[in-house]
Amino acid sequence: MKTCGLYEFRKWPVSALSFGQKKRVTIASILVLGPEVILLDEPTAGQDQRNYTEIMNFLDELNQKGHTIIMITHDMQLMLDYSDRAIVIVDGQVLADKSPAQVLTDKDLIVAANLKETSIFTLAKKLGVDPLALTEFYMKEKGASHVSR
Repeated sequence: MKTCGLYEFRKWPVSALSFGQKKRVTIASILVLGPEVILLDEPTAGQDQRNYTEIMNFLDELNQKGHTIIMITHDMQLMLDYSDRAIVIVDGQVLADKSPAQVLTDKDLIVAANLKETSIFTLAKKLGVDPLALTEFYMKEKGASHVSR
């Protein structure tokens, strides 16, 4: 409970916790087993910004402690901000295994995988600049220190 930041709620019924807190309790129950890899399907689905940030900060802390975090997500911004590797799978076929910036700036891949074009990619096209360079600049300026380069 301390690991997931919920120690003060240890005597509360799970039903009284917020959606984000329940997700952290679920992850904490898995951590008891001592896994090296944690696989999560849409970890931020249905969460408001506060809970989104809480769960992602928690997962970032786990990653910094040596856990490998694998996320299945349709949230391209989440992938860009919190991942250092993106594997794109369509109909059981791996279409790409690249950095998130490379995935989100590959026009053909975006179309083939039916990915949502990011606003950074759209801006780069409108400005006539290299989408990958602009995306990497954004990531650097944003200070995504939790993402290894």
